[in-house]
Amino acid sequence: MAAPVPHNEADRVSALRAMAVLDTPPETDFDDIVRIASEVCGAPISLVTLVDTERQWFKAKIGDVPVNETPREVAFCAHAIMGRDLMVVPDATADARFADNPFVGGADGIRFYAGAPLLTQTGAALGTLCVVDHAPHRLNLDQMRALRALARQVTELLELRRLVVIDEPEPRSVDLAYLVEARIRELRGIADARNVAITLGLTDPTSIHADPARLSRALDYVIFTALKVAPAGGRVAVRVLGSPVPTVEIGHAGGSIRPEWHTDLAGIRPADEPVPRAVAGILRAHGATVLDTSAIVGSPDVRLELRFPPH
Repeated sequence: MAAPVPHNEADRVSALRAMAVLDTPPETDFDDIVRIASEVCGAPISLVTLVDTERQWFKAKIGDVPVNETPREVAFCAHAIMGRDLMVVPDATADARFADNPFVGGADGIRFYAGAPLLTQTGAALGTLCVVDHAPHRLNLDQMRALRALARQVTELLELRRLVVIDEPEPRSVDLAYLVEARIRELRGIADARNVAITLGLTDPTSIHADPARLSRALDYVIFTALKVAPAGGRVAVRVLGSPVPTVEIGHAGGSIRPEWHTDLAGIRPADEPVPRAVAGILRAHGATVLDTSAIVGSPDVRLELRFPPH
């Protein structure tokens, strides 16, 4: 049995190795994503897989998966990285590509698989975010939309991990509201699938000096962190204010424990893991400060403000 090979395999493997993520310890952010994917898709197993030359390795996993890697030649994800969109296998026993796969045979074998490729900006598929079930399964449109959006979040995390934050970003005049609005559009599919309302309020113009690619990734992470902890039926409310200083205000009802990026940026405690440490560094390099504005200590209602230097 041989796995298919993408036409850009050399570039794909080079991009994967440049991430410096293979064989690293588990990280909370990736673990959170597989938990959400499993919850949203109603599947007992979810994994972040990275497809190396001869193996697929699991950066994160939830469910009954006793190993950390499997040979590439028997990996469903080796087929999923051949495309640019979801690969869905409703019943593997009825699919000629997988009916003889050793992980399909037996009563507890794989029946359902859905994998969204982890695509870099240059089109390299590093692996997948996938969900798996031991029974035939189908996803509805909202679940597929959410799985695609969660896969984009995995790629964002991988980019943040490898990002080297310099003291002085390469700034230009940027509309802060535009950056935030674009990230919320990317996150809305996840919010809808989790029954969480995500709203955006805009006031006056909010021009700042920023490196848009880096700041956009950091803002995406900050908003997604709030979305992860918001309860079903809850709301994440985002406002972008232009005065007295450019500000992104975020409110949610996910409990009052500060995330790692927050404690790092506020100077309370350095982040232990690479992604929140990178996010705090990006925000700090843009002159951002964070302020808690929750009125009641210990309340599940949390509000914070990210303030940027005026243009």
